[in-house]
Amino acid sequence: MAQNFTATINYDRKTVNAVILPALRQDGMHYEVNIPGVPRFYMKWSVLDRYDIINGAGLNIPDSLLLAVSDAIEKYGR
Repeated sequence: MAQNFTATINYDRKTVNAVILPALRQDGMHYEVNIPGVPRFYMKWSVLDRYDIINGAGLNIPDSLLLAVSDAIEKYGR
């Protein structure tokens, strides 16, 4: 299993550092995503053939950020 990793994320002309913590659960690998100024959220592989948020109710996280984090997980998290 991959260790925690930090990725530089570029989205909407912004650059942020994300700390991503993988965790193996009964229903697959989940990734806790911690970005300063953004509420903590979790992602896992989805039927959309990419990583997608799994606890997004009430969170206002831009889709461009989610796609950038998905790309980072694919690049560094496997």
